Amino acid sequence: MEPIQWSRWMSVGNDSLDEDHRVLIAIVNRLYDEAGRQDPALIEAILDELIAYTRHHFAEEEAQMLRLNYPTFAAHKALHDRLTQQVEAYRADFRANGGGISGEEVFLFCSDWLGKHILREDTRFGEYAGSEATLAMTGTQVVTE
Repeated sequence: MEPIQWSRWMSVGNDSLDEDHRVLIAIVNRLYDEAGRQDPALIEAILDELIAYTRHHFAEEEAQMLRLNYPTFAAHKALHDRLTQQVEAYRADFRANGGGISGEEVFLFCSDWLGKHILREDTRFGEYAGSEATLAMTGTQVVTE
């Protein structure tokens, strides 16, 4: 188990979204630290922060997708909704069971999901957004037959 390391491969070509991703990675990585894996109060605080920041980030990303008419918006939003529900379920389980889940378990889930989501889904949106912006700036229209 290693902390998540930001790499250029994670960039979606949008400074705002990239910065949000860096913040999310930093929050998740706090669960990697010894205290973040063992201290129930800290785990709960990290979960609260992760949920709040995730909601903020997803709202921003989804607004950009809507503005650009992203063709797979509904599927991408569904992925966001599932992650939010899963992390909220972790937090609810954590509260109900007095810390019955470990920070390590939450870290592993979130780091796996976040890495895959950024590398697969968000970079796809970044490519689309980049091509849409390029087309808009040059006035070029895509012609379909």
